[in-house]
Amino acid sequence: MKWIIPLGFLMSAIGIGGILWLYAPVVYYQTRYALRQSWGILANPSWQATGDYMIFVPKIEARAPVIPQVNAGDQKEYFKALKRGVAEAAGLSVPGRRGTTYLFAHSTDNPLNFSRYNAVFYLLDKLEAGDRIEIYYKGNYYHYAMEKKEVLEASDLRYFIPQYQEERLILQTCWPPGTTKKRLVVIATPLDR
Repeated sequence: MKWIIPLGFLMSAIGIGGILWLYAPVVYYQTRYALRQSWGILANPSWQATGDYMIFVPKIEARAPVIPQVNAGDQKEYFKALKRGVAEAAGLSVPGRRGTTYLFAHSTDNPLNFSRYNAVFYLLDKLEAGDRIEIYYKGNYYHYAMEKKEVLEASDLRYFIPQYQEERLILQTCWPPGTTKKRLVVIATPLDR
């Protein structure tokens, strides 16, 4: 009977530690963003790409490599890509060309995966019209401004339909964060064209 109380304390400590481990990244990113906004601290607008294809969203300090030509319909393929960065949907356009460049990443599919998968788009909902998005692709920097954002059903694939009338950048993540119920889509257009 003497071991029941220490075992209870140990199990409580493990439970509290597990909850902290699960939610610490979420609390960290939300708190850091809120403090930076309330104190008027702007993200560093300059950055140096470290790979051939990268994305940078200054307002939310999202910076990640882009994995090109990922089959968005193959869960195994895109989960593998999302562990390394942001995925570019295969079969569409690329930065600097007419058409839709479609980039997607986790907000996280559940708290257990926050540390396992790249959650670079976790704060995507904080973007507002006019916020900058930068892409480095094959030696060139491309600058975009967010026009609007939409919440779509998970089955809504309208932005996957190829179009070649204009250059458009789409960023997509799960919505609300930590679920796969819907999709948050950010639509951006080029600044320097």
